[in-house]
Amino acid sequence: MQSFLTGRFILAFIFIGVVSAGVSALLFSPQVGFLTWMTGFFAAMTPLRFFGVAVTILAAAGIGYVAARIGTDPIALGLVPVGSGYTYGRRLSTNASTGKTELVSRTADDALDDIDSMVGLGPVKSEINKLLASLEVERRRREQNLSVSATSRHMVFTGPPGVGKTVVARALGDIYRSLGVLRKGHLIEADRSQLVGGYVGQTAMKTLDVCRSALDGVLFIDEAYSLAASEWKGDFGREAIETLLKYMEDHRDRLIVIVAGYPTEMHRFIASNPGLASRFTKTIDFPPYQVSELCEIFRSMATEQQYLLPIGFEQKLSPWIEQQRNDPQWGNARSMRTLLEKVREAHALRTSQDAEANLAEFHLADIEAAIRDS
Repeated sequence: MQSFLTGRFILAFIFIGVVSAGVSALLFSPQVGFLTWMTGFFAAMTPLRFFGVAVTILAAAGIGYVAARIGTDPIALGLVPVGSGYTYGRRLSTNASTGKTELVSRTADDALDDIDSMVGLGPVKSEINKLLASLEVERRRREQNLSVSATSRHMVFTGPPGVGKTVVARALGDIYRSLGVLRKGHLIEADRSQLVGGYVGQTAMKTLDVCRSALDGVLFIDEAYSLAASEWKGDFGREAIETLLKYMEDHRDRLIVIVAGYPTEMHRFIASNPGLASRFTKTIDFPPYQVSELCEIFRSMATEQQYLLPIGFEQKLSPWIEQQRNDPQWGNARSMRTLLEKVREAHALRTSQDAEANLAEFHLADIEAAIRDS
């Protein structure tokens, strides 16, 4: 019964309504019994009454369905506007360096504001400007009844961890939704563990489940090269690739796939399969942050959490960043967030026993303690 009603929301609401009516009758008249109540109900039924009951049940089911969809999928019902919220001619500034703001159901302009406010990433912003220009030209050609060539919107994001790949992917989903390219524009994140199974047949099912959840939005696959990393014939990663490619072909206008990872590994991954090379023709490289940019990111994070940094904090951070950047586990912005957490711990340890301490101000000693603990 559960599998039959899954995806058949109107039938589910009707079924629940009928059962609820029967249960209500039993509660108010327990001496009658369910079968007696049903017999009496149909015996007294006339065509007019039957029509009225049917309309009432369908109306209740429809109202319940709409209420449920509003709560779970407002974009699909048109409550979040599609095709609006974008200033045509808008371009990103490649030198912006202020903190970003998280928004829900963003318009294209909102999403662009978020990308614009990210520290650094000048080459990334330049590539997004090219995407915006292409979308605008396509729109104008349609308005002039000119042909528009089919364009693959799937992309490769290359770069180390913590340089904003996921943030930009999420923003692109909002941009494409707002411009009407995608119906929902939501972001689904996945990696090998969500796509590859442990026995024959499981991989295709897992990959299809992930693809279906991303339909009308963006599927972001991190460390995608791990799907083709093994030469062992028993590895199911390549089955996941083939399943993904077929789904992309069958739903080419309803899904954008972004694969991400380190540059060398991603280039090898794309070259490993002709189907990948033909579909992922756009690559955006996310360069590692410079030391000055990481200091600015640290400042932005602290400001967002309402902490003041001491004068000269950059002189404390810069040598540590230079040393840590050579570590294979270095996470760029993620590592700066981890350091900030340690600074907060040192600050709390210093101020917890001082009733007059400034709870909104870090000292250089807090940063030094955090660096020693890292």
